[in-house]
Amino acid sequence: MKTKLLLLLFFVSAFSFAQLATDQKEEFTISPNPSKNKLNIKLSSEKDDLKIEVFDVLGKRVYKGEISKLESSINVANWKSGVYLVRVFNDKTTQTKRFIKQ
Repeated sequence: MKTKLLLLLFFVSAFSFAQLATDQKEEFTISPNPSKNKLNIKLSSEKDDLKIEVFDVLGKRVYKGEISKLESSINVANWKSGVYLVRVFNDKTTQTKRFIKQ
């Protein structure tokens, strides 16, 4: 339980820091937000070796994959309603955004 709480705090902190960094370029957008069935991810530009992870509020990873196109979609119809953290990263950059599943 402590590990999950620490992981959750880490990602909330990372999300907060990403929002505070005014000089950080927006690497991706998510839409619609909130959503019931689909999470669309749109990259600002093509990057090499981009990965995506999605975590629930308890810090459990519910999705892991790679992004190879400027626009991608994830089927979220079977996910529980709630708040998720969407992390897009490679070895040079990381950005985390909040997603709400209805």
